[in-house]
Amino acid sequence: MTVLHGIVYVSAIIFIIAVAARMVRTAKMPVHLRWELYPVPHEKGRASYGGSMLEEVDWWTKPQHKDEVSTMLFMIPEILLLKGVWEHNRSLWFPSWALHFGLYLLIGDLGLLILGGILAAFGVTGGIIGLIAVVTTALAWAGTILGVVGAVLMLLRRLTDKNLKMFNSFSHFFNLLLIGGMCLTELVWVATDPAYAYTAMGIFTGWVTGSSIPALSAMVYWHIGLVLVFMVYFPFTHMTHAFIKYFTWHSVRWEDTPNTPGSELSKKIGEMVSQKPTWAAPHVNADGKKTWIDLVGETGAPQKREEVKK
Repeated sequence: MTVLHGIVYVSAIIFIIAVAARMVRTAKMPVHLRWELYPVPHEKGRASYGGSMLEEVDWWTKPQHKDEVSTMLFMIPEILLLKGVWEHNRSLWFPSWALHFGLYLLIGDLGLLILGGILAAFGVTGGIIGLIAVVTTALAWAGTILGVVGAVLMLLRRLTDKNLKMFNSFSHFFNLLLIGGMCLTELVWVATDPAYAYTAMGIFTGWVTGSSIPALSAMVYWHIGLVLVFMVYFPFTHMTHAFIKYFTWHSVRWEDTPNTPGSELSKKIGEMVSQKPTWAAPHVNADGKKTWIDLVGETGAPQKREEVKK
């Protein structure tokens, strides 16, 4: 076992724990204000024309019938093809799609290489390893080319598009350079190493078993270093929208669970409206002693309107 083994193990642990913590923290966040914009994909039999369960008399007393197939049919084009970007910002679509889809291919490549490394550690050889090598090499070529093209085009858009320039930050450029660097170093690796897939699987075999890894070029070490930096950095950035978007869809845009007496949702809302806000805005009149229920009860009172005018 080498120092590199230790760095890899620590980076993987940080990545897993930080991502899990981010997901748990997001899942436990307070109930979001509902959008109530229809249609929502899971409305069984109604989404096609923009309908909802609100059409029913006493809708909250009736069981909900959610169409998970329709939900998936909405999510797949959005995830794989960035349908929303195509519809609302078409000039940005190709750079963004190339970057994201390239990363999807490289994630698939990584997963298969890890699988191949584990199988090799257990002594598996022959056809299955050869098949993994062929598939991962193809994924690496396609993923790295798309990733480099997408990163370069997104950098150019950030530098030249007046609408994007207003919102630029250091992290936007750093993220694109880091992702572009990962893709470029892997592209050079694939282009210069005819045994790319077998070398990569050998690396994972060594890391899984704690044994030595194959001899590597400087470019491969650069690639590994950039990937490890990305793993440690990713959970603490806005790039976590990769999984946060799930909560945006299911807990904000599409959340329509009826708030019935005694329900879990009713309990959560009760806890929230019992909070004592300390907002500084004078029209809210929050002093840290009154609950939201108290403040809402005061809304519209003649005395309060006069105080706000003063």
